[in-house]
Amino acid sequence: MRARFVAHVLSLIALLPSCVFDDDLKHDLGTQPEELDDGWSTDTPQSVGLSETALATIHRELLREDRQLATLGLLIVKDGKLVWETYLRSMSDRDHYHHLQSATKSVTSLAFGVAYDRGLIDSLQLTTGELFPDEVEGLDPRKKQIELAHLLTMRSGLSFDNDVFSVEMWTDKPKNPLRYMLAKPLYADPGERFYYRDVDPQIIGYALDQLTGEREGELVATSLFRPLGIDDYYWERGPDGVYLAAHGLHLRPRDLAKLGQLLLAHGRWHDEQLVSESWLDLATREQVTSEHRDRSGEPYPYGYYFWIVPGVGFACWGHGGQFVLVVPSERMVVVQISLPDTDDLQGSDLNDFLELIAPIIPSKP
Repeated sequence: MRARFVAHVLSLIALLPSCVFDDDLKHDLGTQPEELDDGWSTDTPQSVGLSETALATIHRELLREDRQLATLGLLIVKDGKLVWETYLRSMSDRDHYHHLQSATKSVTSLAFGVAYDRGLIDSLQLTTGELFPDEVEGLDPRKKQIELAHLLTMRSGLSFDNDVFSVEMWTDKPKNPLRYMLAKPLYADPGERFYYRDVDPQIIGYALDQLTGEREGELVATSLFRPLGIDDYYWERGPDGVYLAAHGLHLRPRDLAKLGQLLLAHGRWHDEQLVSESWLDLATREQVTSEHRDRSGEPYPYGYYFWIVPGVGFACWGHGGQFVLVVPSERMVVVQISLPDTDDLQGSDLNDFLELIAPIIPSKP
């Protein structure tokens, strides 16, 4: 409850400028990307066939003072070029890193894919009983049957809601965090039911550390970030030094767009294959049905820490409105950064985001 209260207070603080001051909360700072020495080629939307009318519609919606309240910026990459980029409060938001929240989970999926490609993970059916025999000793025998595949699809069965997860794990600081998570009661048998939480990817973080012999953040730094030219970022760790695999990564907007382009290019960046196409095909296809529903009431499919948008593509989604949408048919990536911890504000939900950018994405069948 404390975590929810803090999020609510932050949401109110975010609204204060528009409620108290006469000045606008948002500003038109332009939409044409500046050419920087950051690995991106820039161009105009017209050069890649994007509609000026459609983009103007999106920009007007972003600048409204009563909608997209948490949004800080939006970027569009098409045909490998950064062609549209706008920030609503300050251009400084372009140049410093932002909290990705649960979009971190998708990076954890990429890290898992790197380890899987290297043959360090024999099977997705590997269990917690095999990986962590000491930590599951004396617990409910079903805990030994939790598979990596269950953890990657939010089906461990462990009952540990996000409302209390961060407080109990990173504020109360249990002596053995992994044992603490595994000791939580089961809401269902492992593999039986999807339930979106941070506990499953955090256990995957521990599994990666054990299976690879290095911390997840170090694996990502050498295998992904260095080739992508990402060097200005922050990744939070727990008290025991394990990276927060579910929600701890902070990246600059253009660097987040690089991850989107990597996904669009089937794991390839320039001439180097950083993650295999076969892993990304598994991770970004439907593995399970989620609890979150679109405007028509249909549940969104879920992959290995990726949200599937039928007829459009797939997405990374972080609390408050952090998004990376990959649209293969349009050879396009759309990135949104937002204030963190503001999930009650309009614009923070996946449905809100898809409605915002609807003028430039294909309609769902």
